[in-house]
Amino acid sequence: MSGLVVDGVTVAYGDTAALDRFDLVVTSGEIMAVLGPSGSGKSTLLRAVAGLEPLTTGRITLGGRDLAGVSTHHRELGMMFQDHGLFTHLSVGRNIGYGLRVAGAGRAAERARVSELLALVGLEGFADRAPNQLSGGEAQRVALARALAPEPGLLMLDEPLGSLDRALRDQLTGDLRRMLTEIGQTALHVTHDQAEAFAIADRVAVVSAGRPVAVGAPADLWAEPGTEFVARFLGHPNVWSVTVDGQGTVAAGETLLGRVADDHPLLADDRSGATTTQGRRTRRVVVPATALRPVSADPDAGDARPSFAALVTASVFRQGLYEVTVEPEDDRNGGRGRVTAVIGDPVTVGTPIRLAVDCSQLTPLTDTAT
Repeated sequence: MSGLVVDGVTVAYGDTAALDRFDLVVTSGEIMAVLGPSGSGKSTLLRAVAGLEPLTTGRITLGGRDLAGVSTHHRELGMMFQDHGLFTHLSVGRNIGYGLRVAGAGRAAERARVSELLALVGLEGFADRAPNQLSGGEAQRVALARALAPEPGLLMLDEPLGSLDRALRDQLTGDLRRMLTEIGQTALHVTHDQAEAFAIADRVAVVSAGRPVAVGAPADLWAEPGTEFVARFLGHPNVWSVTVDGQGTVAAGETLLGRVADDHPLLADDRSGATTTQGRRTRRVVVPATALRPVSADPDAGDARPSFAALVTASVFRQGLYEVTVEPEDDRNGGRGRVTAVIGDPVTVGTPIRLAVDCSQLTPLTDTAT
């Protein structure tokens, strides 16, 4: 069965378009995450697919069936929300089987399906428990099983892990992807959490102002975000304007950063609107925090790499490394502002530091340089 197709959909409230000619294809068995800031149209998309918002233009199909005029209850959708919403007066098993009973399934079929789903979500033996006997993570697993029970053509997830603490959220993120992949479930996952989207989804659609602005596999989007908006939203902390000449020499303002190889994308012809002055093109680039490395300020240390001086303004320990924020001492025409680097050794706020840039890791953006 084919998956979900959102074709040129506009949802407008008066003169304001919450979705603006929105196009998206989720193939059968694919997990698609829709990622964007508040007000970008994520929730409106879910409501439109569910039939809770009338379409101004466009159409939505699921499994090849046009959903125009089809009520929410007949769209073959499963829904899982941040608030698990379990029926407190029903046991776990009865919660999971609720949709099957509504659809007229027999008791034997319901019991078999409930047993199958409890095994899938790792809760064998929980059928007779009450919802108030469950932890937050267990309740969300039951909510997932309930959503999957009728074998929906599309599972819709709206910030499903947002109410959980970070450790449990990280655990369930991996479990959720494993479970959905195991059964080949087509899913549309709406979130504002980049890490969650990247961990769960096969592909990610970044949306802004009611439209997708980038769609791709998580690794591809991270490596080549395309625009500054996407780069910053995905969590790249350093976006700089740099100049590069025909020999591959890269600078930020008056600060020499290094060189790139002849086949580096910075030297390729582009249509970004980059300006050219005296043989040097100005480009906006992503500078990964891992591309910045501390070097010795001692001229006798033998490190001849280009580097710049900075002052440490913040240092945070994260999973064995230090995320350091610095302010370049001389940033004339560089426009770098605060810079984030990831280093292995502790460093004290207020300490001078010198950083070198691995220019091979620079990723050009398509935005016009400013």
